[in-house]
Amino acid sequence: MPITRPVRFLWLLALALLVGCEPEQPAARITAANYLTAIPDPKTLGERYVSDPDALLQPGTADDLNARLDSLDHSGRAHIDVVLVTSIGGEVPKTAATALFNQWKIGDKTKSNGLLMLLVMDQRRIEFETGYGLEADLPDIICYRIQQEYMVPEMRAGRLDAAVLAGVAALIRKLGGTAPLTLDQRIDSLNNSADARLLERVSRPDEEPGSPPSQGYDAETNRATYAAGEAEAARQTDASGSRWGWPLGLAAGLSLVAGLVLATSKGEKRSLRLGKIVVAGVVFGLLALSFQSWLVLLYLVPLLLAHGYFLWRYARTRQPEWQARSRHEQYQTLAKIHHNLGFTAWLFPLGLSWYWPWHRRRLALLRDAAYTCPTCGQPMRRLDPTAEIPHLKAGQQAEEKVESVDYDVWQCRASHLLELAYPNLRTSMQECPACHYQTLETTHRHTAKAATTSSAGWGWETFRCQACKHEIKEKYTIPRIATSSDSSSGGSSSLSSSSSSSSGGSSGGGGAGSSW
Repeated sequence: MPITRPVRFLWLLALALLVGCEPEQPAARITAANYLTAIPDPKTLGERYVSDPDALLQPGTADDLNARLDSLDHSGRAHIDVVLVTSIGGEVPKTAATALFNQWKIGDKTKSNGLLMLLVMDQRRIEFETGYGLEADLPDIICYRIQQEYMVPEMRAGRLDAAVLAGVAALIRKLGGTAPLTLDQRIDSLNNSADARLLERVSRPDEEPGSPPSQGYDAETNRATYAAGEAEAARQTDASGSRWGWPLGLAAGLSLVAGLVLATSKGEKRSLRLGKIVVAGVVFGLLALSFQSWLVLLYLVPLLLAHGYFLWRYARTRQPEWQARSRHEQYQTLAKIHHNLGFTAWLFPLGLSWYWPWHRRRLALLRDAAYTCPTCGQPMRRLDPTAEIPHLKAGQQAEEKVESVDYDVWQCRASHLLELAYPNLRTSMQECPACHYQTLETTHRHTAKAATTSSAGWGWETFRCQACKHEIKEKYTIPRIATSSDSSSGGSSSLSSSSSSSSGGSSGGGGAGSSW
């Protein structure tokens, strides 16, 4: 049966409708394996700062956030990106935040002033990831406090938009990114933004979202509610500061009192010990005024490590194998393990201002106490520096002259001698390969070829022994002169056409996370 023209027309029309009505393929599901490519970089969305692939925010909220973050970014203070996803599979949110931060290179390359706010809904988790340049302004404890005080309560109440807006606003206030607005300016802006709709729902919790405004909701109501929220935020900030202020102030007072008591002990000049206590008081005072817990940890952790190290060393000296060593060997070992650690008496004077005078007295006792002659058993006396010279070799005299080694010569009544060497740990002298005395020093350096931007240079360094006059020449290399192009090469990005400040920032590993 031949196909007539009307039948053919109807058949083609039905085929076209079937093709046109083919269901649209759903968006790719974000998983732990593809989140780095499935979550769009905000910079690829028309210079925006919010990446919301699952459309979790209400219409208008993202525009409000982009406007605020654009102003902060162009002020040069910080670049903040906000990411909201339903799921990232089994990936850990902290790991995802770090990976996204480094892939998108959030923040200015020189300032490293980027911050990523990540919200993962199925894991009920908030993560902040900060760049190196923001770690001083937004330490981990401040990030955690912002999450706990401004975001977590809103998330537990089911108000996602309010949580993100409140968190971003708290970050901007902490950074001081833009000039502060007056209360009237903030209220006018609030009435014309998504904040007004959010605040309306908060003031009318019994009404459904999107319902017509109730009677009596106007700018004055908004003003009163907003002002009350500002006052509550300021009260919480003051309260959180006072929580850190009291214990730190008490610690500063106790350290000063204990230091003044220790300053009256024997073994060190009172003025020197008082100076150390003043330094400790200033350190604790600064901590008490800052109210920053990370500064407390920054001071207390090395303090505990220093005290633990010296306590462990003291315990080692009580062991039988230590007591079996000679006094000379004990002196040399103690001098080496305490070398270049004297600064700890100034940095941590609460305990170490007592320890170091005791340590110096211990060294003096080991060196100055009279010896018994190992040959005849008679007591020995130490010769003065002039009387010991005839008993020292020429090389030993040269070592004493250049102050690389100090010799003590002990003599008994039977004229038996005991010679003990005490190397100077701060000397720059080296051992001479010819006479083996520690009297080799650098006399001069001669540049044979200067370094350029294209090649390294080299020269000769001359060493001369003060004991045997032996000379050595060694060749040394001068590094090639670096240019500005060396540091800038390789720094270009595939997003070089972007006009935002996010052009090479790197994560400092800081930030914080909270669950709701």
